[in-house]
Amino acid sequence: MTEEKKLPKILYKEKEYEQKELTKKQQYLFSQVFDLQKKEDKLRFKLDQIGASKEKMEEHLDKELKNG
Repeated sequence: MTEEKKLPKILYKEKEYEQKELTKKQQYLFSQVFDLQKKEDKLRFKLDQIGASKEKMEEHLDKELKNG
């Protein structure tokens, strides 16, 4: 007897969706949205790193300009 794997529910905008009940188009759009969210998170992470590095470099520059 084969056991059917239960797919996890998708939580979107505080509502749960059963994956097996979604149309192909809805599944595709969920995939797009989740992929874009991952990309946005990665870019935000990189921007945080860049911002911190820039701030440190500005501190070094200010110190150099002050010391002549």
